[in-house]
Amino acid sequence: MRVVVAKRTSYRGEGLGNELIPWAKGWIASQALHARLVGPSWGLNRRRYWRNFRSSRLDFILEDALLRAPLATFTEEDYLSTGEVDFGTALLRWVEKIDLVKERFFVVGVEGMWGGYGAIRNARWFLWERLLGSRDALDNMYRVLSRLDRSRLQVAVHIRSKGDGFSAPAQTKEQRGKFNLLVPGDWYLWVCRAVREAFGERVQFWFFSDRPNPVFEEAVERFNPSQIICTGRTECSDLLLMAQADLRICSVSSYSLAAAFLSDGPYVWYEPQLALSDGTYSLWGHEATQQLESSSTARSRAFVRCLCAQYGRSKNLPVSFLGAAMDIGDPLPDQLLELLEQRLREKETRTNLLEYGCLPRFVPPFEATRSECELWPSVKRSAR
Repeated sequence: MRVVVAKRTSYRGEGLGNELIPWAKGWIASQALHARLVGPSWGLNRRRYWRNFRSSRLDFILEDALLRAPLATFTEEDYLSTGEVDFGTALLRWVEKIDLVKERFFVVGVEGMWGGYGAIRNARWFLWERLLGSRDALDNMYRVLSRLDRSRLQVAVHIRSKGDGFSAPAQTKEQRGKFNLLVPGDWYLWVCRAVREAFGERVQFWFFSDRPNPVFEEAVERFNPSQIICTGRTECSDLLLMAQADLRICSVSSYSLAAAFLSDGPYVWYEPQLALSDGTYSLWGHEATQQLESSSTARSRAFVRCLCAQYGRSKNLPVSFLGAAMDIGDPLPDQLLELLEQRLREKETRTNLLEYGCLPRFVPPFEATRSECELWPSVKRSAR
C-alpha cells in the first residue's frame, strides 16, 4: 500500500485558502507516486468544512494514525534542495534521492504553504473539481450568475473583516510583506469608484465577506444596492464565484489569493502591503528564501527590470501583468484597463459563431448597407 498524507495546516484547522495548498500538494504527490491520498482531514476544523466536502467528522483519526506510522515527510528544505518549482517534479527528485521509489509500501507526508502557487499549478483543475463538487456549490453559483448581465464586466470584491488574526495596522508601522492585514475600507471604495468611472454601466460588482461589516455594507449600497444575499452560500461557492469573475479586488488574505490562483485572471492588490525592491513589487520578496539571488522572485525581478529598461512606459509590452498594485488615490493601471477592455470585447455574442454570431470574410470591398448600420448606431462605420 502506498499512501500520501496531506497534513492539515494546524490541529484545529485553518481557513479554506490555507488548506487548499497542502491539499493540492497531496493530490500531486498521490499522482506522481501512484498512491492513495488521505487528508487533509476536516473533522476538527472549527469552520466545519466537513459539511462542505461531505466527509466524516472522525476523518482525523485515520490521518493521525498514519502520521504515527513510519513516515517519510517531504519538507520545505527537501523541496528547495531540488531547485525545482513544480511540486511533482521536486517530489520525484527527492523520492529518487532517498531510494523510496523501490518500495512497494510507504507513507509519505506533505504539508505547509511553502512553495506557493507556482508549485501547485498542475493541481488547479483538481481543486476546481473538488470545490464544484462541494455542498450546494453549483446551486449557489447558478443563483448568483443567473442574476448577472453576462455582457458586462463582472468584478468580485473580497472584503475581509476584523477577527481570526486580522487587525488594522498602526499608521506608523511598516505594512510591506505583512499578511493578516486589514485593508482600509476607503481603499475598496476608491478602487471600485475607479473601475466604475472607467467602465460606467459596462461593469457590475458583487461583494464577498466572511461576515457582515460596515465596509461591506457601504460598498454594496454604493456599487450594487440590488445585490441579494443568497442564503445557503458557502465558502466554496463564494470562492468559485470570485474565481470566475473578470476582475478580483482582493483583501490581503489567502482566500483572495486562492481565488486569483484558480482564476488565472487579473486582480488588484493593496499596494502598501507589497514588498518593494529595486523598483519592483512582489508578494513574497520579503521571505528569506526569496531574497536569495537564485530565487524565483530574484529571477522575476531581473526579468521585469530588463523589460522596463527596453520598453520604458510603453503600452505595447510583450507580456501582461495580471496583478495590479493600487493605493488610495492611484488611477487604474493602463495594462489593467486594456485587459478589461479586451475581456469586454470577448463578451460580444454577435461575433461568436457558437451563439449564432457571424464572422466577416474580409474580401474587399466590404461595405455594410445604411439600413444595416442603422440597426446598430453604436457601431461607428461609414456606410453607403
